[in-house]
Amino acid sequence: MKPFLRKWAVILRAYSWPASLVPVALGSVVAWRAGAFAWGDFWLTLTAALLVHSAANLANTYFDFRNGVDRKETADDRGLVDGLMTPRAMLLTSLGLFAAAGAIGFLLAFKNHVPALLWLGAAGFALAWFYTGAGLAYKYRALGDIGIFFAFGPCIVAGTALIQARAFLPEALWASIPVGLLIVGILHANNMRDAAGDAEAKFSTLAAALGPARAVRFYYFLVFSAYFFPFTFGSIWPPVFCALSVPLAAGLARRAARGEYGPLVPETARFVAVYGLLLSAGLYFA
Repeated sequence: MKPFLRKWAVILRAYSWPASLVPVALGSVVAWRAGAFAWGDFWLTLTAALLVHSAANLANTYFDFRNGVDRKETADDRGLVDGLMTPRAMLLTSLGLFAAAGAIGFLLAFKNHVPALLWLGAAGFALAWFYTGAGLAYKYRALGDIGIFFAFGPCIVAGTALIQARAFLPEALWASIPVGLLIVGILHANNMRDAAGDAEAKFSTLAAALGPARAVRFYYFLVFSAYFFPFTFGSIWPPVFCALSVPLAAGLARRAARGEYGPLVPETARFVAVYGLLLSAGLYFA
């Protein structure tokens, strides 16, 4: 990877992008099953999801740095601690990306006659900004897992289906649950790794509150509970396709048991991509 691209991959935390790519793909397949799909809407939705996700990553980096959570000695997020960007530039870039995503959202809402998308988008923005943003900052109150579940699960999957089908689809909400749980797994792995540093910064995450042993068991739950849901779609294909990812899930469990939290974070993100695309393929063939 060229230095310029490598720099921006670090700043934007590109390894986490499966958390927005997979929900859009899954919501699109659910809409296709309902008889509604348009490639133009798919690409617009995917672009907006990536913009919001990247904007949220930048905002999180900015507020963690400003609040003294990220320090050069311990931070895994290197964008500001390594001087790859100034804090002001990062905040302005985040706001610009949010604005671009909002413009796409308005376009889709009015083009497809789905005003409910504006409320869903507002909820997604609030969950993204106030994750560490001034005021609520719910990440610092051990509520980050809940917010991430709703932001990347129901909001994106059901929102994507709403854009395509012009209606809320119950199957989209149901399909969003396993993906939402796995995406929380990325955050939980991150928080297990950072538990000591977070304690020094005097804030708590669910991983820290649970303690090391129970945090690992909760990680197992997040990963393996996703395999229940493919059996509920009335076809053999979703569980057959998702079963192909079981060796990867077992590998993650072994890493978690050994306390290898550093590599566990990007590997969980890659697992989200594999499982989510397999579930989407299973629903497609179903």
